[in-house]
Amino acid sequence: DELPKLQLARDGLCTLDPIILYMASSLPNASSCANPLDPNRIEVILALMSGTGVASVLLCTVAMVLVFVLRLYRSLVYRLAAYQVLAALLYGIVCALQMFSKDQRDNTPLCQATAFFMIYFQWVKLMFTVWVTAHLFFFAVFYKNLKKWELVYVLSSVLVPIVIAIVPFTTGTYGLAGAWCWVQNWINDCPLNISTTGVIEQFTLWYGPALVVYVIDSVAVVVMATVLVTRACKDSQEKKWKQHKKALIQMLPLLAYPITYTILLLVPIATRVHTARPHLLSTVDYSLLGTTGTCMSLWGLAAGVSLLVHICVMKRPSLTQLRDLETFSTAHWSVRVLLLIVEVLLMQTHSLSLKRKTRLVI
Repeated sequence: DELPKLQLARDGLCTLDPIILYMASSLPNASSCANPLDPNRIEVILALMSGTGVASVLLCTVAMVLVFVLRLYRSLVYRLAAYQVLAALLYGIVCALQMFSKDQRDNTPLCQATAFFMIYFQWVKLMFTVWVTAHLFFFAVFYKNLKKWELVYVLSSVLVPIVIAIVPFTTGTYGLAGAWCWVQNWINDCPLNISTTGVIEQFTLWYGPALVVYVIDSVAVVVMATVLVTRACKDSQEKKWKQHKKALIQMLPLLAYPITYTILLLVPIATRVHTARPHLLSTVDYSLLGTTGTCMSLWGLAAGVSLLVHICVMKRPSLTQLRDLETFSTAHWSVRVLLLIVEVLLMQTHSLSLKRKTRLVI
């Protein structure tokens, strides 16, 4: 019976009861938002984001199991790839949890925790991508192996994001940001109530640094590709080139991580810059919102696929030997099934390539 009184008090009508006034202040002010979000569209966006997150977790888990079963972690190349995939796996879990944010209209601790880990693992993935790019760049262009910096790679990628992710806690901007839990750009999830602090933090804590990394990674990849192609075409007789050629071939699959990451990173950056224009800050483009959420959750999927392809291409003999181990069949039967599937796919790919070559010869 008190609810109508509370709603009247919230809407500014007269009441002298201080208890009702106090309780009314905690009610959501729906009448102040003339442009509320469509819950049905939000649910579809979250379903896409969470579904992609679940797929990322599954693929990354399979890839990590193969890394440990095949003992690939002994190689620095695979360790660098495994760091990427582990960060992507944990990030995928956070994306999957975003499905529950549709029920967090009051910005509960669960939503704030999800937002914190979202920012944290985004930065962990970003940092590992930067280090992989730097490692490849110095080795491919200057013949310098930075393997002694591995501990710096790991510590900086784990610790620096903590400092960054704590900032929105101090300003109270963690909560619902449109469809999912992140740094809020709207107050009370209403597009008409712009949060200046939230918008600034979105650009300073994520989109700004991400744009810088995007430019640096893109330039580095282009320079590496140009140098490698030039040396390969000239069949360089440099002593260093001959010494590093074999190691470089083993490292080249790592290029898949910065390339796929920057491609998928471009979409969220472009859409956010587009919607940051003053006349669009209070509008909601659900197609752009859905595209951004899906591309962000695809980071994990791309990392898992890249590592699986890397293992299948470079370690096919190891996969075949592993399939025949009796101890493996009893202790890790589920992984053995996955390996059999991978081998079948490889055989099909090999047969298709042979058919294409035959057609070309004919």
